[in-house]
Amino acid sequence: MTHQPHHAGCGCLELLSRRRALGLGLAAAATVATPAFAIDKGYEAMLLKCIDPRFTTNTWTYMSSRGWQNLYSQFNIAGGPIGVVAPAFADWQKTYWDNLKITYDLHEVTRVVAITHRDCGAAVVAYGERIKTDRAFETKTHVEALHAFRAEVGKRYPDLKVELGIMELSGAVEVVT
Repeated sequence: MTHQPHHAGCGCLELLSRRRALGLGLAAAATVATPAFAIDKGYEAMLLKCIDPRFTTNTWTYMSSRGWQNLYSQFNIAGGPIGVVAPAFADWQKTYWDNLKITYDLHEVTRVVAITHRDCGAAVVAYGERIKTDRAFETKTHVEALHAFRAEVGKRYPDLKVELGIMELSGAVEVVT
């Protein structure tokens, strides 16, 4: 059985003349096309973080607390900054730098925020088992990787600010200078 929602006397078709249909079509096309023509510039930062799902909400919360919700791009790779500088992950590193270039060129970011985290499996792969049992060694290793990352960004983009941090399991970020 076919149900017809309209009938000859309902008046709907009178409202949709050819001229009105053309106008609605042009309005719809303009609405769809507008994002393609929008200027995609002026974002605050690119966030570099680990793929560990335990930190997804915490890093979002951290960036939002800075007033940057929807004002940063994001690159996730195992180990975050560790994945970009540790020799164990050398094959991945070109991908990050290519991505940063696109973000820099398209979005005109002014800084990179690079966050590692405690209890990172990629850090174990890169630096060994000791990192799991020696917190001082873990901290020292993360700080060295973060400083190496800052130096690499500085070589490529001397005008970019680089902010570094180590995230606790609680989500608190220890700023690294």
